Amino acid sequence: MSIISIEQAVRVHLGHLCLLLLLIHCFPDAGFAAQNTPLKQDISDTSLEELMSTKISTVARKPQTLSDTPAAVFVISQEDIRRSSANSIPELLRMAPGLSVARIDANKWSVTSRGYSGRFADDLLVMVDGRTVYSPLFAGTFWETLDLPLEDIERIEVIRGPSGTIWGANAANGAIHIITKHARTTQGNLVTSGGGSEERGFATLRHGGKIGENFYYRLFTKGFTRDNSFSPNGVNDSWRMGTVGFRADWDINGNNAVTFQGQYYGGKAGQNTAFINPAMPDLSITRPEDANLAGGHALVRWQRNSGERANTALQIYYDRTHRDELTFRETRQTVDVDFQQRFPLQIPFIPIQQDIVWGGGYRWSIDHLGMGLPIAFDPARRNLQTGNVFAQTDIPLVEDRLKLTAGIKFLDNTYSHGNFLPNFRLLWTPDAKQSIWASATRSIRLPSRFERDGNQLIRDGAEFIRLISNPHLLAETLWGFETGYRRQLTKDLSVDIAGFFNDYNHSSSESEVAPATIQILDQRHTHIFGFEVYGQWNAFDRLRFMPSYSHLQVRNRVPLGQEAESGGDPKHQFTLRTQVDLMKNVEFDAFFRHINRLPGLGIASYQTLDLRLAWKPKSNMEVSVIGQNLLQSHHMEFAPEVIQTMPVQIQRGVFGRFTWRF
Repeated sequence: MSIISIEQAVRVHLGHLCLLLLLIHCFPDAGFAAQNTPLKQDISDTSLEELMSTKISTVARKPQTLSDTPAAVFVISQEDIRRSSANSIPELLRMAPGLSVARIDANKWSVTSRGYSGRFADDLLVMVDGRTVYSPLFAGTFWETLDLPLEDIERIEVIRGPSGTIWGANAANGAIHIITKHARTTQGNLVTSGGGSEERGFATLRHGGKIGENFYYRLFTKGFTRDNSFSPNGVNDSWRMGTVGFRADWDINGNNAVTFQGQYYGGKAGQNTAFINPAMPDLSITRPEDANLAGGHALVRWQRNSGERANTALQIYYDRTHRDELTFRETRQTVDVDFQQRFPLQIPFIPIQQDIVWGGGYRWSIDHLGMGLPIAFDPARRNLQTGNVFAQTDIPLVEDRLKLTAGIKFLDNTYSHGNFLPNFRLLWTPDAKQSIWASATRSIRLPSRFERDGNQLIRDGAEFIRLISNPHLLAETLWGFETGYRRQLTKDLSVDIAGFFNDYNHSSSESEVAPATIQILDQRHTHIFGFEVYGQWNAFDRLRFMPSYSHLQVRNRVPLGQEAESGGDPKHQFTLRTQVDLMKNVEFDAFFRHINRLPGLGIASYQTLDLRLAWKPKSNMEVSVIGQNLLQSHHMEFAPEVIQTMPVQIQRGVFGRFTWRF
C-alpha cells in the first residue's frame, strides 16, 4: 500500500470519525429508547472485589477465584475484548503483562511469555477450549490460522510461568487458554462488519438457537482481508481468511452436560519467499507467494458434576491442518483424548478435606511432509505420540489462611521418554484483601519435528549454508521459581506483582560441524529472571486506568564455538489502558505501549497508541472508529526469522466497526 493511499484512507476515516461525533452530539440519548438485551454490562457497575472473585480454571483445572490462585495469571474478559482496539487474537494478548507481542508483518506474529521471542514461541502452550493449537512441526503456534469470532470469547486466561504439571509439555514459560461462551449465552443473531485502511474488510455472522428445553447451539461464519504492509522495497504479506463453525451445548440434566464443537478455515497468507532449489541452489530467487492454509477440527466433551467439589470430564477431538508453501508442505492429523476427575478426600484424624484432581491423556499426531523442498524432513512421515497421567491436591495447612498445592505429572513422548514434572505452590491469605504466594515447578519443552528430523538450505550472501537437525536432541528442561503479591488497596485500587527466576537446561544452540553446515544442539544453559506489575484504578465512576510494567533479563551460556539467539526480548515494557465513559452511550478508550529496544534485531525503543471511540445508538447496536499505532516513534522492525530479513515499518491504520445483535 502506497504512502498516498494510506494518507487518503486516514483522511476518509477521520471524516467518518467527525461524522460519528456529530451524530453523537445530535442524538445523545438514542441509546435509552431500545428495550432489547443490552450489548454489555457497564464495567463501572463491577467492583474490584467482584473482579478479584472472577472464576478461572486453567491454573488448576478447576474453578478458582483470582485471589485464591497461587500463580501469575491474567484474565482478559469479554468486556476487555469489546472495548479494545484489537481485531485479532494476538492483538488482544497485548493487554497481558509479561507477554511480548510483536507483529512481524501483516499476517505473522511473535507472541511470547517471559523470553525466547520469535515467530515460534516454543515454550508457550496455546489452547482453545482445552484443544491445543501448538504445532510440533517448528514448536510454536501459527497465529495466522487461529481465528474465531471475538464476540464468542468468554475470557482468555493467561498464565505466565511454568504449567507443565497440569498441561504437560511445552507449557514451560506459560499457557494461554481461550475459553468460548456457552451456546446458551449466544442466542439470537449477531452481525459485525467493518473495514479501513489496513483492515480492508471483515464480517461476522452468527445465529444462536434452542431445540427443546436443554439443547442450545450457535452457527457462525467469519471472513476478513488485510492489506499489504508498506515497505520502500515492496512487500507481499496480505492476509485473507474465512471460517465457519458451530458449538452446541446439551444440558442433559442437572448433573450431566455434553458439548459439541466444530470449525473449518481456509485462506491465504502472502509472503516474500527466498526459494532455493536443493538440486540447483545457484538459481535461487526471492519471489512473492500466497501460502495456502486450511484446516478444521471436531470436538466432543462430556462433563458430570457430582457435587460442588466433585466432577468428571472426558474430552476427545480430531484436528487436521494443511499448509502449502514454496519452502515446505505439511498435512497433519491429530487425535487427542483427555480425562480428568476431581473429588474431596477426607484423611483420618484430619478435620479438613483435601481437594484432589487427577487425570490423564493420550495424543496421536501423524504428519505427511513434502519432499525435495528447501525445508525437508527425513522421514517424510512420522507418528508422534504423547501420553501422560497427573495428580494434584490442595492441602489446607491453616484453614482459610495457608494452603499448599502439590502435584506431579508423568509424561512420555516419541522424542522424550520418562519425564516427571512436579509442582509445589504455597498460598498465604492474611485477610480477604491480600494474598502472597510462591511456587517451584519443573517443566519441559519437547524437540520439534524440524529439530529432530529436518534440514534447511539457507543463502548467506554468496554462500549457501545447510542447517541440519539432531536426532539425539534432548528435551529442554526448566525449573521455575516464582513469587507474587496481590492486594486490594482500596475499593477502587488494586495491584498485582509477580517475580520469577527460570533456570533452563538443554536449550537449543547452533554449531558449525562441517564447512557450510550448522547443526542444532542442546547445550545452551539460560537464566531468565524479572518481574511484572499490574494495577487497576477506578478513578471515577466513568474513568478507569490499568497500567502495567514488565522487566526481563536473559543470560545465555553456551560452549565455545556455539551460538545462541539473543537480543530479541525487550528488557522493559510499559502499557497504560484508559477507559472513559463520556456519556452513558459513548465510550472512549486509549491503549499506550512503550517497548524497550531489541538490540539483537536492530530495533530501537518505540511507543504506540491505539484509540477507540464507540457510540451505541441503541442498546443492541454499536458503532466504533478505531485507530491503531497513531503515535509511534521512528524505527524499523525486523522479522526475527533468518529467512525473513526485510524491514517492515509498523503500520498506522484506521478502521470502523459496526455490531448489531437482534
